[in-house]
Amino acid sequence: MNAERLSRAQAGMKAAGLPSALLFDPANVRYVTCDGQFLVANLHCPYRWVLVFAEHDPILWDGAEQVHLSRSHWDGEIRTAEGFAFFGSGSHSRRDAGRAIAAVVAELRERGLRDEPLGVDRVDAVAFLELADRGIKVVDAVPVLEGARGVKSPTELDIHRENARLVDEAVAAFLPHLEPGRTENELWAALARETFAHGALHAEARLLCSGPRTNPWMQEATHRVVHDGDLVAFDTDLVGPFGYLTDISRTYLCGDRQATGEQRAVYQAAYEFVHEAIPEFVAGRSFAELGEMLGKRIPERYRRQRYPFIAHGCGATDEYPVVTMTDYHPGILEPGMVLSVEGYIGAVGGTVGAKYEEQIIVTEGALEVVSHAPADERLLR
Repeated sequence: MNAERLSRAQAGMKAAGLPSALLFDPANVRYVTCDGQFLVANLHCPYRWVLVFAEHDPILWDGAEQVHLSRSHWDGEIRTAEGFAFFGSGSHSRRDAGRAIAAVVAELRERGLRDEPLGVDRVDAVAFLELADRGIKVVDAVPVLEGARGVKSPTELDIHRENARLVDEAVAAFLPHLEPGRTENELWAALARETFAHGALHAEARLLCSGPRTNPWMQEATHRVVHDGDLVAFDTDLVGPFGYLTDISRTYLCGDRQATGEQRAVYQAAYEFVHEAIPEFVAGRSFAELGEMLGKRIPERYRRQRYPFIAHGCGATDEYPVVTMTDYHPGILEPGMVLSVEGYIGAVGGTVGAKYEEQIIVTEGALEVVSHAPADERLLR
């Protein structure tokens, strides 16, 4: 899988005329080399980066304590990183960044790439300033890497399927915990416990809300106590084994009280929007065509609080491609893309809302739905 991903990234670089890229985003570093340790910490503390070439083998710099682990996952060239985060370097941060960037520039010079554009995805200011001071022409590497990551290999697709199965099992194990009298935080902890027990590496967010906090969406868990008859909505946002995202959303009725008419209406609208949209995700269809077609299917009274995306790619994180309601992105669906198709339904001024989301794989023929966590049949009646 490591070799497949590197080859795809290099092909994308060649097509874009990008001879080299210095990557710090853990998702990109992992993509062209191998998994690393302490992913969340690495998001804000640079201690692992890679110089990847379109025509040469990459060089990975990793923290001294992690080098032996990277060697067990990857047989490429690995060097000990000269860390430069202020956390570890303090007032020496700029000096240490200079040492790290000097090593990168030396490798560029050796390959005759010193004066060619260097792609960068994200970098601390001190390292960016060092690149600028050395006259390196920095360009954006993100479109190339996200484009490469957008289509998965057969190995990656198998991992997505397995991770989705683990999330389905985790949701099933969580549902008995969904009882009145618990706080949103307690319920989120119960869901997290099940997902981590089933192999999750980390969650991108803590999206679980209940009752009136389901409208509007995008509210993370709090100490609010969940009552009998409340809707409870959550979004998994889970990065699982081998670093692949399973992103589904569900809304359930808590307790034994019968659902209200408004609860049924928003739930059914969210459920139907997603499941009627899914068959339209056919290989070869453009993102603009999908956005134009599907955005109109959301009932008018719910459009002001609609979810901004109809679908987004899934890989190391939420990633390219994205199908939007407006200002459509260029591009087409390709076999091997993994997407989450989602919808939020909740009227402005309403008392509740519902979120629903499924994960799919685009194929040469009929698409494949890989998420199978149950719907709440009480809300569909």
